[in-house]
Amino acid sequence: MEIREVKIGELVSFTGSETFRRLHPKPITELRAVSQTNNPGANPEHTALIYVTRDNEVLGFVGLLPWKINPSGIPVFANSCWWVDPEKGRGLAMPLLMKAIEKSNASMFLSESTPEIKARLEKTGFFDFSEPIEGVRGFFRFYFAEWAKKRKPEFPGAIPLLTLADAVLNGITAPFRWYFRTSFHKKILNIEEVKKMDAPLKEFIRKYGASDFISKTPEHFEWFQNDPWVVESTKKESWAYPFTHHVKRYELACFVFRKNKEIKAFATISYRDNLARIPYLYLDKQSTLEVIRSIWFILLNRKYDSLVVYHPGIVSYLKKNRAAFLYRKKEIKFSGTTKKLTPFLKEKPVIQDGDGDVIFT
Repeated sequence: MEIREVKIGELVSFTGSETFRRLHPKPITELRAVSQTNNPGANPEHTALIYVTRDNEVLGFVGLLPWKINPSGIPVFANSCWWVDPEKGRGLAMPLLMKAIEKSNASMFLSESTPEIKARLEKTGFFDFSEPIEGVRGFFRFYFAEWAKKRKPEFPGAIPLLTLADAVLNGITAPFRWYFRTSFHKKILNIEEVKKMDAPLKEFIRKYGASDFISKTPEHFEWFQNDPWVVESTKKESWAYPFTHHVKRYELACFVFRKNKEIKAFATISYRDNLARIPYLYLDKQSTLEVIRSIWFILLNRKYDSLVVYHPGIVSYLKKNRAAFLYRKKEIKFSGTTKKLTPFLKEKPVIQDGDGDVIFT
């Protein structure tokens, strides 16, 4: 058994090597390797990947994604992946994580952790976690067939019937969505999709992102759009990778919201295989209601199926309003940092939905 380390500056050559070709399963994809190489905040000497092999078989791996603390610029690392073979990798999960903590100089954070992961990491004595962060998962449209393809592939014969059911149910509920879309359309801000940031938008993000724990520059938002970790494809790879990287539909867009030419909000909206997210949102709180209606107009106009969101302003709104959901349920997550970073998080307490690696996945 052998443990190996790959640095940011080595990722592309690693994925093009004969060593990588022989590995099974793969500990990273070529797409992720290129994306992490283009990270505007990364140092080529930062550790990006640690993996364990027996001959050419990968038994487990853990990934690190470098960021910087706002505004100090101190390096900090998100855990971008953590996997071990359920049989052959037993006993490797915690040693791999401890190695990642060591390589991050004990400067690691998690933007989105489940209760199970939280419990495991707290036992290490290295981490502090937030109180439960409440979110909402809501459904705009029916997609039983797509759900069954992923969760119940052993029943392919049910897909045609479920596809028909989706079409009928979505037809029946179309007036419901039309009502909300037209209602919101009368009360929304001017919406502009942007690829590049001008000086006023940069200043807006700097001002309203002052409490963000993680520093985001205009270059970061261009990186998010240009270097995703997933690709739209219906084919199956000839090699195995434990995490999703081929998807049926993927979008990531940045929007500016204006009123009388004055910027009121900036948001990123992502969509991957039936699920939308709002990874980043900066807004003038006096315009919160108009901003939320504008975002909902985008979601409905693009015919997105569902949404999960943890932004406190939006969650507060959803507690009091139906907002075109056919069904909704409460979601809970935790964010956490190594104890070394706790004082920095207290000074800059906002971890946005997209921080860590969520913006890419």
